[in-house]
Amino acid sequence: MSIFNVIDMKRLYLFFVLSVSLNSLFAQQTVSSWSADRPGAATGPDITPFMKVAWETGFESCWDGSHSFTLPTTMLRFGVTNFAEIRLEYDGTLCSLGNHDWAYNVEPLVLGAKMKVYEGKGWIPKVSFMANLTIPLMRHADPNTVVPHVAPSFYLLFQNDVTDWFNIGYNVGVEWSGISHIPATFLALCLGFNITDNLGAFVESYNYLTRYGKGNTVAECDLDFGFSYTVHPRVQLDLYGMFNCQDPRSYNGLGLGVAWLIN
Repeated sequence: MSIFNVIDMKRLYLFFVLSVSLNSLFAQQTVSSWSADRPGAATGPDITPFMKVAWETGFESCWDGSHSFTLPTTMLRFGVTNFAEIRLEYDGTLCSLGNHDWAYNVEPLVLGAKMKVYEGKGWIPKVSFMANLTIPLMRHADPNTVVPHVAPSFYLLFQNDVTDWFNIGYNVGVEWSGISHIPATFLALCLGFNITDNLGAFVESYNYLTRYGKGNTVAECDLDFGFSYTVHPRVQLDLYGMFNCQDPRSYNGLGLGVAWLIN
């Protein structure tokens, strides 16, 4: 795939995003309680409103030894009750192979559900439980990167609304990769700030701990930060960056996206 094909794909994707966004802007019903799950690696405990569909999508550029674009990074969320939602996540990755060649990889499909456990009161946090199932789609340019097995993951999601402009979110989870039978522990801490009624900011640390045996634990620590802007009660734009805390040159990137409530 040439770089010109890549540019055409970007134009087509941006046109599609703009078209659906404009349709959302003219929706007549307003849902003030909706909260997007992007940007960032941590997941908030809020549930998509009953019988509503949220579409969260974006573009990401990363460096991890080679240049890659996630185009798109997309999640669909559907509120099945007042306290639960089902989720579908799909990422497509455009990877540089060198010599101006590119390959498009279809990443594993993630099916999941999130359920509210406790609404929160005072210093007692909001709590939700989330379970995902990663299903490999087996389309990679490099066969060594194919995820061969279905893999589950489970999380507890917490959030404390400290003031009307500051909140603390934190996740604890366990993830299987679909490659190894050894799970990784996922830990995330996110600080969120409401700068204005429409503009928000966040900074978060998310970490993976994998224990391969007694005294042999591998830790990965990443940091991301960014901004979100609510252009309409149903539409949110975001811009963010991320890097590896241990060696920022080994992994870093930038992303942008949009989240909206379709109906």
